[in-house]
Amino acid sequence: MGREKLSGRIFIRLTYNMSATLILILCSALNLAAAEPAAVHSSTVWHVKNSPHFEIYHESNWSPGSISLELERLYGKLRLSVSMFAPWMVKEKTKIYIYKDQDSYLKGEFNPPKWSKGLAYFSQKTVVIFDSGDMLKLRAAASHELSHLYFESFYGEYLKYPPQWLNEGLAVLMEDMSYQDEGPWTQALKYFPRENVLPLNDFFRIRIAQLSSDEQIGYWYLESFGVVSYLFRPRTRLQFVNLCSLLRKGEPLESALWKSYRLSGSAGMDRSWREWLRTYENKNNRAFSASYPTDNFNFKKIEFSTFTLTNFNSARPRR
Repeated sequence: MGREKLSGRIFIRLTYNMSATLILILCSALNLAAAEPAAVHSSTVWHVKNSPHFEIYHESNWSPGSISLELERLYGKLRLSVSMFAPWMVKEKTKIYIYKDQDSYLKGEFNPPKWSKGLAYFSQKTVVIFDSGDMLKLRAAASHELSHLYFESFYGEYLKYPPQWLNEGLAVLMEDMSYQDEGPWTQALKYFPRENVLPLNDFFRIRIAQLSSDEQIGYWYLESFGVVSYLFRPRTRLQFVNLCSLLRKGEPLESALWKSYRLSGSAGMDRSWREWLRTYENKNNRAFSASYPTDNFNFKKIEFSTFTLTNFNSARPRR
């Protein structure tokens, strides 16, 4: 299936049960990340496994196997990318609670909303997730929530919450980086239909709760990932940190973009980011095998405040 047949025609929806990447709780809408976790009581029997940077709590009838090694490998990637936002991560351990399955997680002592897939409490340096039986999903889930934990602690120092597009875009980027090879979001970005790319002046103002369809939510996440990928390029990491610092201090986005990147606000960045997206596609579109994509993006109806399993499996052209 040729790239020319796919351009601008991939349809994105969200699903609960497709194997790929796990996007977790909508902390930015409900501010759950800043909340205090419930006290952990004895309703769940926890086994504790320690690694250099984590205290891992897992249920008694689930053996974590190599989870500590997986988390330490993940920590290495996250430290290189986001430790500037959470220098405490080098010396202090993060607690990770891993329930044996989703049902146990939903009934557990942290009292998560029924639609949630994970929790991050930056004030307690704690992440709560559940085991889906797939190490790739578990690693992606941990990466996503740890990114929220570290990044939100940076804003929490000023009693602030990061912009939703920035918070989610960075979490999805870290999630994508948790894969050994090219992640599903990177693959999907190559086929981002141009007619679905929002002008950045509009994109920066939108919150997920304002979106009215699964398709819009899917594209919003893809654009968040793309915009943060553009800003967080290897040679612009210091500029990215400066942008986040300025926004944390209350600097308007338009002037913060100029001071950090010499971009003339949303309009100036829009031109630059679209050009980057075009060259990104050309540069990275060399490994589109016959097995990927395999079928239409297959997203089920979700509640607006739900993060789900997302599979950018691709995609016959949509008629």
